[in-house]
Amino acid sequence: MQKNYTFGSFSVFEQLQDDGCYTSKSRYLFSLSADKLKSISGYVANSSPHTKEEQTRHFAIVMKGLKNVTVDGNGSRVLLTDKGSFAYLEKCENVTLRNFVFDVETPCCPEFTVIKTGLTSANVKFSPNTRAEKIDDSTFDIKCGNTKIAVDGKGITYVRALDADRNAVFTIGKESADIFSKVSKLDILDDDGTNQTVKFSFKSLCPLKSGFSYSYRTNIRDEAGFVLDSCKNVILENCAIKYMHTQGVIAQFCDNVTVDKMDVRPKPSRSVACTGNVFDFFACTGNITVKNSYFSGCLGKIVNMNAQYVKVNGKLDAHTLACSYSNPKYYGIPFCKEGDVVAVTETADLVSSGRYLASKCVVDQINPDLFNVSFSDEIPHDAVGKVLENLSVNSANLIFTDNTLYDVPNKAICINSSGSHLIKGNNFKKVTKSAIFAGGDAQKEYVAGHVESIYVVSNRFSDCNSPVIAATPSVTENVGDFIQSLTVSSNDFSESEKILYDVRHTRSFIFDNKNVCDDEKYQGTTAFCLSTEIQDYEIIY
Repeated sequence: MQKNYTFGSFSVFEQLQDDGCYTSKSRYLFSLSADKLKSISGYVANSSPHTKEEQTRHFAIVMKGLKNVTVDGNGSRVLLTDKGSFAYLEKCENVTLRNFVFDVETPCCPEFTVIKTGLTSANVKFSPNTRAEKIDDSTFDIKCGNTKIAVDGKGITYVRALDADRNAVFTIGKESADIFSKVSKLDILDDDGTNQTVKFSFKSLCPLKSGFSYSYRTNIRDEAGFVLDSCKNVILENCAIKYMHTQGVIAQFCDNVTVDKMDVRPKPSRSVACTGNVFDFFACTGNITVKNSYFSGCLGKIVNMNAQYVKVNGKLDAHTLACSYSNPKYYGIPFCKEGDVVAVTETADLVSSGRYLASKCVVDQINPDLFNVSFSDEIPHDAVGKVLENLSVNSANLIFTDNTLYDVPNKAICINSSGSHLIKGNNFKKVTKSAIFAGGDAQKEYVAGHVESIYVVSNRFSDCNSPVIAATPSVTENVGDFIQSLTVSSNDFSESEKILYDVRHTRSFIFDNKNVCDDEKYQGTTAFCLSTEIQDYEIIY
């Protein structure tokens, strides 16, 4: 039987025990500085591509090996006064976190709005806590609180047209750094202690646009809102999140994760609530449920579901393969464990030539990109040059229902793992890329495989870019079953671009006449599908 406790101090998280229900006596503000956070070192899926070393992250709540525990914040606020993350759960089972507000004092995402531009200059106003610190006329640092953002070409700039009310464009890498590398002079025009106004003078034509806002983040993903590692039956319920550094909720090797009534939106004075993906589900099983939630001001994908593929570099003996991730976002993460079922798969068409029982996986101590996988049975010689897929951990089902997604500058939902996925009753508004995307790539990204089924039912898509729904794997033309079935039914499409769907390499695709559109000019494309059923949709002017 679960034991009930009440708490009035954050120190309760040092004393959590199995079979306990902990409830805050009232709404508290837990203001936590860096010395109050716990350091956790390790590898996290979809982390920084710039290092092969373990990363150290700093968490407010750390739970390891706990079972049957509920922590109810009763509306309490967890405020990080320094850079850090909210919660780390490792090998936990039947754990619930509910009724918290998670926030940071100073988001590490500089923002500014362009007030006016000239031929070679621009006046910009920085958001609160963002400052330009001048070193000399042409050299400066951009800081958010105590966090310095190095504008060194390893970052991402998001450009938002205020009148369009969306993050319309984002540029990656060197292109984003060019905005600042062309500055010939910086003048501080006004500084009231909260907002700073500066003038950028450029060596050539001004690259900034008047009336647009710019947000900047580095490519270093050194923190994450929540990390769930090898957990089972975890629930995040009725939690509000004002900001998450670089990444949101990362669940790796987890079985059954539920997110209910999560509200992710920025503070009124800012436009960004999460600079990376809100959810990264990597190599998970069971049901991944996200429902009754709201997402706005999130610069990455809302949901990113990836499978686990690795490249076979060589054969060491009859039972052992030398492999590598070939994708720097997954360095150091064990590919499999003893007893996992692994398939040898062709990169061109994702067709498996055999399934084998793994007996051991050993990661290289010097280069965590490399590892050896041993099997109980003998492995064919032609496995070299192909990829391995861990079938034991790539079967999660996404159940995404009754959510609102607003102002997404990326893809909204990206499904690259097998399973049966239901996307129902959601409101997608102002999505810059495809609202729903499925794409297999075992040649370059090594994160995507077959999908059993996707049901897109009773959703509303408004002001979304085309194709609104895309299933476009990178495989050869002769494969016809990348997705076994894709059904699009009873959805409302309005004010979107003309391509509603682009579906390829899908065994069965149905777009029925229960769908509603506000323009008869909407189109759809299909290719390399074995069975398609495209019905006339209802048109409402």
